[in-house]
Amino acid sequence: MKDRLRFTRTRFDARLEVQHPRSGTLVFRTGDVSDGGLYLLNGPTELMLGDELTVRVLDLGGAAPSVRVRVVRRDAAGFGLEFVDLTP
Repeated sequence: MKDRLRFTRTRFDARLEVQHPRSGTLVFRTGDVSDGGLYLLNGPTELMLGDELTVRVLDLGGAAPSVRVRVVRRDAAGFGLEFVDLTP
């Protein structure tokens, strides 16, 4: 993920609802977040590079907006997602 050099990452441990085009609604855990995207820990299904997803944080205590992301990186522990559209 190119944001390694462009954005500061902040540890962020939360449950994330993921709308997956092939698998439906899934729940993953986050590892970190930055201005450019976020990192998902391995979860209930494999994500493919290039997949576009809709995600929403579940642990905010209220209605959280959904945002569009794209899978841009895969490693042994999880997936790097890049924000595509931050418009709720």
